[in-house]
Amino acid sequence: MASKLRLHEGTVRASLVAELEAFRAPGQRVSSYYVDLDATQDTEAAKLAVKNSLATQRERLDQLDVPHFVRQSLRHDWELIQELALGTVGRRDTRALACFVASAGGYARVLRLPWPVRDRAFFEDRFVLWPLHQQLDQADRYAVCLTDKDDARLFLVYLEQIEEVSAFRDKLPGRVRFPDPIKEWHYTNKHVDYFHRHFEHVAEAALRLFQREPFEHLIIGGLSEHLPEFEGQLHRYLRDRVVARWDMDVHTPTPQVLERALQEEQNVLKRQAQGIWKSILDSRAQRGTLGPEESFAALWQRRVQALLIEPAVSYAGFRCGACGRLHLSGGPCVECGGKMAEVADIYDEAVHDAIEQCAQVRYWKDQALNDVDSIAALKRF
Repeated sequence: MASKLRLHEGTVRASLVAELEAFRAPGQRVSSYYVDLDATQDTEAAKLAVKNSLATQRERLDQLDVPHFVRQSLRHDWELIQELALGTVGRRDTRALACFVASAGGYARVLRLPWPVRDRAFFEDRFVLWPLHQQLDQADRYAVCLTDKDDARLFLVYLEQIEEVSAFRDKLPGRVRFPDPIKEWHYTNKHVDYFHRHFEHVAEAALRLFQREPFEHLIIGGLSEHLPEFEGQLHRYLRDRVVARWDMDVHTPTPQVLERALQEEQNVLKRQAQGIWKSILDSRAQRGTLGPEESFAALWQRRVQALLIEPAVSYAGFRCGACGRLHLSGGPCVECGGKMAEVADIYDEAVHDAIEQCAQVRYWKDQALNDVDSIAALKRF
């Protein structure tokens, strides 16, 4: 049996998701846990919330109608997950965990998630991945390509993690001075030809990466005077995805590349949020909602295509126990007259609802959104 869990290092790639989907445990049960680490609370309060949530899941698995050896295996999974989750609370880069554990078979994958999740656990003969897919759909994938005249490095950036997937060097003849002008001219042309071939090689490698691991955005970097020529070698599919051009040394340490890429991601997210806001205002009468109650009504109707919400905003509120409608105030539900239950953070609940409806969620700090109580939505119809 596995004795300790470790967080997955690197990006969540399509091959990893396919591996999880293909895993089977005939005659056994495996554990799929989604654990919210609630970054809005202090560390001790968040740990207590994790303990309470996992205690509920432990009660569930103890009541399962399964053979003793299966229950023991699931209990061991639970112990491993609790240890890792409590040790991860407070990490800046991790808002939630997706844990897939089959300790009896020595298999485990634990993924960091930057979005909130509803606490869930599944005990089946295969891993339950639909909540993971909902999370993965919220984030865009980025590739970073750094190149100079003979070296190149390719990275994937996704869910605030980075992975260097390729690095190579093309041999470039050194510069030699010839007393004969004709020989000098021929050698210079040869040098330039090698230079161009290297850029073609890098562009082909970037296209192969895109075909293998599709990404929405591409960042290119190198000496600024060489980038236009390199960009011209890229396939149209890739040129259309370029969102930034960096003057950066190809040998820049990976943590610095990630830091810069996350800054670019914030720029892209801001532009996306501004585009959603414009669409809300342009179609206000038919598809736009402004403020909590309009947005909560659209979520209850399952009509939200995109949700804008201001970060770090938290209000207590209510959810109808009968139909699930969110409300700022108590009293009978306006939709069905059902009884309300208080929720600690109604905006967090709205984010959960939107993600579960496969709506695009974007956090956006802007005075215009603040003026409508920090939440707005674009409806599908």
